[in-house]
This record gives sequence, C-alpha cells and structure tokens, in this order.
Amino acid sequence: MVRAAGSLVALRLLALRLLALRLLALMMVALMMVALMLATSASAHRLDEYLQATLLGLTRTGVDVELQLTPGIAVFPSVLPLLDRNLDGRLSPDEETSYAQWVAKDLELVIDGEKAPLRVVEMRFSSLQEMHEGLGSIRLKLHGNHAGTRLAFRNHHLPELSAYLVNCLAAPGDGLTVGRQERDEAQRSIGFVYSFEPSPGKPWISWLVGLGAAAAGGLVLLVLRRHRT
Repeated sequence: MVRAAGSLVALRLLALRLLALRLLALMMVALMMVALMLATSASAHRLDEYLQATLLGLTRTGVDVELQLTPGIAVFPSVLPLLDRNLDGRLSPDEETSYAQWVAKDLELVIDGEKAPLRVVEMRFSSLQEMHEGLGSIRLKLHGNHAGTRLAFRNHHLPELSAYLVNCLAAPGDGLTVGRQERDEAQRSIGFVYSFEPSPGKPWISWLVGLGAAAAGGLVLLVLRRHRT
C-alpha cells in the first residue's frame, strides 16, 4: 500500500513537471512571436523618428517597465540638446539621470484608476557618437509598486518627434492571466485587466517559467537593438 501511494505521488509530480515544461514551451513561442512583431516594426521605422519601445512586466507586487529609446539619424540633432544640455559633446552622470527622470515623469501608469509613480531603477546610455551614427540607444528600467487588476499606460514623452511601440509580456507563470490588450493607433498607450491566481505552492515551477520569461524578454530587447536603424 505504501509503495503504491509513493508511486502515485511520483506520477503526479511527473505530470506537474510535464505540464510546466509544456507551459514554458507555449510561453516561449508566444514571446518569440512578440519579438518578431517588434523586430518587424522596429526595422521599418524611419530615420526621422525617435523610436520608443516599451515592455511591461506584471508581478504580484507591482509593474516593471523597460523602455528603449532610439533616435533616428535625421532626428538626432533635435534630441541632442535635450540630452547634452551643456553641449560639451559627452553625457555626464547628472545629464543621464536628469533625462531618465524626465522620461519617467512623462510615463503615465494607472492601476485601478489611481496613478502609480514610476522610479528609475536602471539606465544605460550609448555614447553620443553612437547615437549620431544611428547605432545607439537609451535603455531604462523602471518600477511601480502599485498592484491591482486594471492597468492603463501612456507614453507622453516627445510626441512631436517620436514613434511608439508598447507590449505586455504576459508569461503564464505564477498564476497570471491577462485580458485583451487594447492599444491606440500610435501605440502610445495600452490598457487591460489582469489577475493572479493563488500561489500553487510549487516554487520550482514558477522559477522555471520565470527563467524562460527572462530569456525571452532578453531576446525581445536584443532583436530591438539589432533593428534600431
């Protein structure tokens, strides 16, 4: 009887592992399709546009925002004085911080009808020379602590110069369900409902799916970087 019970438990664990692997495979396919879509749009963007590509990530405690800003060669002279305010030909840490905070203020995140401030947690700036040649970009990671069930996001940064992309990476891990994503025509804004199921109590499944989501997210950003001109 004990041996039979042990075999049943083993079979159930095996079934859970197979289910997790199947969910991971489906998630990777979906995220690779997102990457392909973003790559197609990014590769087609004109040189006279400031491309701003946003990826939203949902957690049980808040929202992560990754933003990649890529100035086209023709529009860079208009962006340069906004970055290099003293026009000395280089970006100082203060100038980078000032610009990143400006962008953060221009991003509007609303959770359940309440504005959720975003704070910059990481920033990477290519050199001005790389941007001048159309090979550089600005990458920002931001975080909002608000959690809820309804999300609305809008990018207000430099609309007169910019083209936009926005997407939510909704991995099927940790019990996350995301409703239909509604965007405006310019892809400056996105809105949807979402929810989290109670934790299944299988941390290795969440870890496995989370690892896949991180890898796929990195793929999306890599594709964007290779197609920014």
